[in-house]
Amino acid sequence: MSVKITGYYQLPNHKGPQLVDFDEVFETSFMRRYTKFRSFDKFLNGGKFRITSQQDFEALPEEIMDAHVRATTKFSSWQEMLDVATDKYVLHQSVPKQD
Repeated sequence: MSVKITGYYQLPNHKGPQLVDFDEVFETSFMRRYTKFRSFDKFLNGGKFRITSQQDFEALPEEIMDAHVRATTKFSSWQEMLDVATDKYVLHQSVPKQD
C-alpha cells in the first residue's frame, strides 16, 4: 500500500497545528508495543482497508476503524490510539537530542 498518511497536531513551541506524517507518529516501537503490527501501513493492510490516498483514509468510517483497533491493539478506540501515539510523539520531539 505505502500511502503517506498525515494529520495536523498542535506541537509544543509551534504557533498552529503542524502537519505530521503518521509513519513518524506511529513509529515501529510504538506499533510493536501496542499492536500486532510493525508499521502503520501493515496495521491498515491488516484491516483490509482500501486506502490509496489521504482522502480514502479520512473517509474511513470511525466505527470501522474502532473495531479494527479493538481487535488488533491494546486500545479501545481509534481516538485513544491516536491520542497516545501523538502524546508519545510530542514527548519524543521535546526531548533534547544528545550528541
